[in-house]
Amino acid sequence: MIDFDKQQKGKKMETKDIRLNAEKRKTLVQHYENHLRSDVSNKFRKSMIEAKKTYDEMKPKVFELAHQVVREHQPQEDVDTVKAMRAKYDDDGGKIHIDHCFNFINPTMEENHRGEREQKLNTVHVNFGLKTDRYGDHSFAHAYFYDELKSKGYDADYALKWGNEKKNPRYYEEESKIDEYLGFNRSNQNNNSTINYKDQWDKDYSFEVIGTSYCGERQFKVDDITHSIFKQFKIVAENVSKTHEQFFTYLNKKVKMFEQGMKTYTKYSQAKELFDKLGIALNESVVNEQSSMALSVYSPSNLADMLTDKDDEFASREEKIAYYKSLQSQSVN
Repeated sequence: MIDFDKQQKGKKMETKDIRLNAEKRKTLVQHYENHLRSDVSNKFRKSMIEAKKTYDEMKPKVFELAHQVVREHQPQEDVDTVKAMRAKYDDDGGKIHIDHCFNFINPTMEENHRGEREQKLNTVHVNFGLKTDRYGDHSFAHAYFYDELKSKGYDADYALKWGNEKKNPRYYEEESKIDEYLGFNRSNQNNNSTINYKDQWDKDYSFEVIGTSYCGERQFKVDDITHSIFKQFKIVAENVSKTHEQFFTYLNKKVKMFEQGMKTYTKYSQAKELFDKLGIALNESVVNEQSSMALSVYSPSNLADMLTDKDDEFASREEKIAYYKSLQSQSVN
């Protein structure tokens, strides 16, 4: 006797392999890219996180040191005197400014190319604001607020992607949106929809300084040790941007390789095999909700090997697979 119920169950278990088109391949590439961005076991992503953490830990201590140095040169009673004079005589009473950028010098006598002894100032410029240098480079802000910008749908990598082709309209479009969001260029002064990060940073890390509003004209002499601390802090701030650039270079290389491989895949099962080998969770809904056989070099096994990092600092593939399987089981429960 034929068991039709059993036959029907068997048919239900058979699933038709989804054919990949350009839109579905694009979705798979984005899925892979999203995984790389969120994979904190990756040494480049980990370096970005650590650089920001180090900056956050060091900043308040160095700011207090800067305040002490400036007050040694400009005692509070002198500041109060200038304020009182300004209250009485306006600008004729002197100049005072609330600032967040400073120049610290540690003069040394050195021999020039003519064999003559001359003084070298050894200036280190320290800016506690969101714009860490004196020019229009916002790379620090893009790196520091990387995760937040991404979560809001902004492309924090735009300057690294299109910096060499600034005629690209996408560069200016993204620049305008991010500058608006961070507070560098607010088109509407009454826009209170988001925190004005630039103004907030300038306000939180500023104090009164006697002199003009241009910090480049003010120089405060410090000893060797203090000078080295300010130099180290500047390096720490620069490292926030540097690690972002390194992560972008790494990610861009991986995604391009993955994208090239995806072009040779015709079926979902091929992509599924690749994602499984990489230890990345993937189900059909990823391609269903979005809108010839693969070359041997891009077979799931070979491509997985090419995309898997060999550095010992990365988590093992087995650990990643176990981790993402646990995420899948959590989402089911």
